[in-house]
Amino acid sequence: MKVKVCVGSNCTLLGSMGILDQIEELQDLIREDEENYKDEELEVEAIKCLGHCKIMHGKIAPIAVVDDEVILNATSQAVMEKIVKKMRKE
Repeated sequence: MKVKVCVGSNCTLLGSMGILDQIEELQDLIREDEENYKDEELEVEAIKCLGHCKIMHGKIAPIAVVDDEVILNATSQAVMEKIVKKMRKE
């Protein structure tokens, strides 16, 4: 699974670094709980700018992308929920 978090100036000011910190902690939890999570690598990438702010107008930052699904006004909770939902074994 690939997760991208925008760390452009606007997104950083609105909390993207906190989202990255939370993803790191979640990665550790997933590694420790192999019984409940898929054996899939969680790739996290900090992107200087995803370009969505230039296309869309309004307050949409911070922005995260989880497996090509864009999350506008991203919060740590919203991003973690997406990751857990996709990584959890059924």
